Amino acid sequence: MERRCYTARSRVGLPVGAARRLMTWTLSLLTILALPGGTSVVYAADTALATAVNVAGRQRMLSQRIVKAYCELGLDVVPERAGRELKGAVRLFDQQLDYLQRLDVNNETRNALRRVSNIWFEFKPLALAPVIRDNAGLLQALSEELLGASQRVVELLEVQAGGAVARLVNISGRQRMLSQRLAKLYMLYSWGFRDSYINDEIEIAKREFGDALETLIAAPENNDEILRELNAVDVLWMWFEISLELKDARSFGLVVSESSGSILLSMDTITQMYERLAFN
Repeated sequence: MERRCYTARSRVGLPVGAARRLMTWTLSLLTILALPGGTSVVYAADTALATAVNVAGRQRMLSQRIVKAYCELGLDVVPERAGRELKGAVRLFDQQLDYLQRLDVNNETRNALRRVSNIWFEFKPLALAPVIRDNAGLLQALSEELLGASQRVVELLEVQAGGAVARLVNISGRQRMLSQRLAKLYMLYSWGFRDSYINDEIEIAKREFGDALETLIAAPENNDEILRELNAVDVLWMWFEISLELKDARSFGLVVSESSGSILLSMDTITQMYERLAFN
């Protein structure tokens, strides 16, 4: 797919900010969210539900990131970091699920959250169990269920929030998930899961990411800061696409891991920028 050039930024190499992200990617993403304690969370205005859409959207990403990190452990791709990412992602999913379950939402959303909780009850102990290839297949199947259930929660919250900003938070937040989904599928392929489903889903996710990126760049709600971040992601996406094509080169697993992590961090920043627009 042909991609337009939105600024004069060169595509010859990674931009300084993107390169810095690649070098300094840590678990900072997992400490971004300060979850309130207490009982039920009641919003003063519907626009503030954009925050809930963001949190629920991050659950989609975590369903994929956990399996990606699990596979990286099995493939010995930066295992120490993968282990930290896996445990951190499991912890954050727990915290966010607790937060979402305390929201003042309608019965349909509450039932959707209950389904997420039921799948998570099976998924979590398997993710924290000793890493073996057979469990990776089971985790993959459960991660698809968990992703679908989490997506339903996001859709329901977006409807409750209403407005164009909540839609942008959803689309932008979904890009975080797609970055981790692509990395997960790549790692599964590298670990010998080479059925047609994996290849087909890689192509679908690539197409969805590219299309959504164009949608975000064209959004009239964007300010200059958001556009700069989106342009940096556009450059990173070019590199990520290239690395994803090298599925038979196991040594590129580290490149895929680093690139997906950098895109994830950038898209999380952009999603928070869209969330803040809801309060303007």
